[in-house]
Amino acid sequence: MDGYEATRRMRLWEQSQGRTATPILALTASAMEAELQKALEAGCTAYLRKPVRLMTLLEAVNRHVKPAQRIVV
Repeated sequence: MDGYEATRRMRLWEQSQGRTATPILALTASAMEAELQKALEAGCTAYLRKPVRLMTLLEAVNRHVKPAQRIVV
């Protein structure tokens, strides 16, 4: 199972259980716009292209979590 399928299954489970969507950040080496669309269609919250700088990753995580869960950098 790839990350897109795992994301789809997670989203289905969250919906069936009445859960709030867990933030999912897709990380890929692909620079193609089709990959961004594929990630979003699968249910990913955001998309980052590799290589990813640590600060970029932390900023992306902080944008998608509750204030109490944010990472202080």
